[in-house]
Amino acid sequence: MGFKDLIGQAELRRALEGALRTGAVSHAVLISGPPGSGKKSWGLALAEAVLCMEREGRDSCGRCLSCRQFRAGCHPDFFHLRPEGRRLGIDQIRRLRGRFFLEGDSRVCLIEEAELMTAEASASLLKILEEPPPRLYFILLSGRPRQLPRTIVSRCQRFTLRPLTGEEMVELLRQRQGLSPEKALLLSRLSKGLPGVALELAEDPLFEKRIAEASKLAYSLAACSQTPRELLFLAESLSEREDLSFFLELLCLFYRDALIYLLCGSRAPLLQPSAAERWAGVASAAALEEALALLQKLLQELGETNVNRRLALEGTLLQLKRRFASCPG
Repeated sequence: MGFKDLIGQAELRRALEGALRTGAVSHAVLISGPPGSGKKSWGLALAEAVLCMEREGRDSCGRCLSCRQFRAGCHPDFFHLRPEGRRLGIDQIRRLRGRFFLEGDSRVCLIEEAELMTAEASASLLKILEEPPPRLYFILLSGRPRQLPRTIVSRCQRFTLRPLTGEEMVELLRQRQGLSPEKALLLSRLSKGLPGVALELAEDPLFEKRIAEASKLAYSLAACSQTPRELLFLAESLSEREDLSFFLELLCLFYRDALIYLLCGSRAPLLQPSAAERWAGVASAAALEEALALLQKLLQELGETNVNRRLALEGTLLQLKRRFASCPG
């Protein structure tokens, strides 16, 4: 996969393509961003371009022997390091270290989750970066670059991936998955601009089912159709879901789209025309705003603390019932 196959990240693209065109690629590049942001795709595209024997200025040709070997996963001068277990250890560096110093063609070492290197592995890598052999390039990928030693970061050219825009995500999903603009836009919202997350959702066979479940629950909560006892059972059931945070994000999107409909009269993507009309009589804009605040607070607690999931859900669901009951549509 070359740069031409990647979407977005204009600043990163200009910098890398410019360095390749002028022959000024840094011996160490650090690409950071949250999980699903595309770090690996950009790292692999850079590695392929560096190794390409017939590079067309700023991108790999995709046809030469080097590119064919790279895409087949058998390039002799490409070293791909990943954590073994929870850490990336010194033994993994040692097994490759001798090959780093061979003379000849360019060599590239891609290190995934570089922040998981042990202290010994970091020290070994630092020694190489301090006096790098000619034509040896390191590409470090990290979701938590602050956990990397400053001495290593200081020797890298740094790039941080940004979330894709809605338009970029729609283009990506239509190219890769052949999705309709409506579904692509929905996945863009749910993934928060992270292409890896969006592509994973696009391939999820249960995606439509989860959308339907969230739609039904969002409306029933707003309509106050459950008794307090039923809400307690619901909290217990929800707390056992592996996709709880994603499911709560779906609820937030339904309430946000209903709020847009009530305030602006325009149908937002998640609400079908008949569903949008139903929302006008079941909940007020004030209640929807408070529901969004409660759910966002719950999501923050689940993500940042060791809160008891069932108890947190019980409290939030009961509060939602009171807010919707006190502010009907």
